[in-house]
Amino acid sequence: KQWYQRRVAITAGKETAPETEDDFERTVAQNPDSSSSWVCYMAYWLGSGNADKARSTAKRAIETINYRLESEKLNVWSALFNLENSFGTHESLMSACREAATVNDSKAVFTRLAAVLDKSKKYQEMDEIYQSVLFKKHKKSRKVWCNYGASLAVQQRLDDMRDTLTKALKSLPQHKHIRTISHFAQLEYRSGDANRGSTMYENVLNSYPARLDLWSVYMDKTIALGDPEQSRLLLDRAIGLKLPAKKMKFFFKRYIDFETTQGDEARLKEVKEKARHFVEALGQE
Repeated sequence: KQWYQRRVAITAGKETAPETEDDFERTVAQNPDSSSSWVCYMAYWLGSGNADKARSTAKRAIETINYRLESEKLNVWSALFNLENSFGTHESLMSACREAATVNDSKAVFTRLAAVLDKSKKYQEMDEIYQSVLFKKHKKSRKVWCNYGASLAVQQRLDDMRDTLTKALKSLPQHKHIRTISHFAQLEYRSGDANRGSTMYENVLNSYPARLDLWSVYMDKTIALGDPEQSRLLLDRAIGLKLPAKKMKFFFKRYIDFETTQGDEARLKEVKEKARHFVEALGQE
């Protein structure tokens, strides 16, 4: 019932949420390509205890939505996966998935299935999807490895998570390595060992010191640990780098923002003075 109420609350363009079968029929007639409208209709049937009607509504939606709107169709397939996962059997769930994979992108379908199993904490079944399909057919997808790593972190399967990163780096093309390492470093901060996460960022920044995206996340994670002195050590290192002026200004701004919110007047004044000296030195070049 709660799922139904949540779904109808977000029905697009409706001042009053539909409440009856006729209301929903009018809604999907007016918005035939809207997955949200169809999923709300499915939820209405589930709220009424009629899973079969919800299934047939999903099939109607998939047949009705314009074939070019793959994302909208996939949203309905995801809703059907959720339905089968909650009210059907493992066989009916896998049957729906196999059918979806014949008419949609396979990676997208099995990624959504894995997400459904993950959310419902059916981790063994989720593992089977990754091992039997996603890692075999889509091992060059960074998203696949990162999604699996995130689930392992939530489960506190930290050794498996770290092994997954090792396998990912062996499978992924080189240009995807940095973002993958950054993702797993963030997982260490969130669920594992913050020191290990810090070491991972240190290692990658030694090779790519000009990557502001990496510095920014590393700073965010370090500051979030709540150790001001450790944060200052990192920020001091950053403003001591020899990088283009635009990037250096980014570091000074981060330092000033940090002292504004977590420091005191004396420290803030000191950082602003360093920033002033930096700007003056630029003008003399």
